[in-house]
Amino acid sequence: MTDDVRKELEARKNAAEAEVVRLRAEHKKLPEGAGRSEQRQASAAREAAKEKLEAATNALRVFDKKGSEHGLVAEEDRVFGTVALKLAPGITQDARVRAIDDALAEQLTAAADELGVVLSAAPSRYTRERPGRDAEGRTVLEVAGRVEGDLLTPAVSRGGKLRRS
Repeated sequence: MTDDVRKELEARKNAAEAEVVRLRAEHKKLPEGAGRSEQRQASAAREAAKEKLEAATNALRVFDKKGSEHGLVAEEDRVFGTVALKLAPGITQDARVRAIDDALAEQLTAAADELGVVLSAAPSRYTRERPGRDAEGRTVLEVAGRVEGDLLTPAVSRGGKLRRS
């Protein structure tokens, strides 16, 4: 089973790499007189592909270190990974934030301790929801934090959270 999961994660990473390469090649083929709109669209597509590649690479790292598709990894000056939660339909925003904080607090604190820093915000502030649900119907949240001085700060932009939710 774990071999199947790893193969799937590798396939996602390889597909994301191929997409980045394809988009770079397309960008080079843009006519010299291409308008700003075309250039912006090409740049946005490349950025989205790079984000997808980074997410796939991180998922593979998490799997290699944790032996599971979900979990948190502390490396150098950052924490990254995913958590999957069963959130009831129609849950209030406050209840949702509490559920995320409760589920993530221990893991995120342990990752921060591993880096020798402390959390600068509530655990829910380090998350961004992925669209859709996993195979078990759970909500999957990307988790990201970066070290700034002696603090682990959220590395998930507010604009990104609003755009993807």
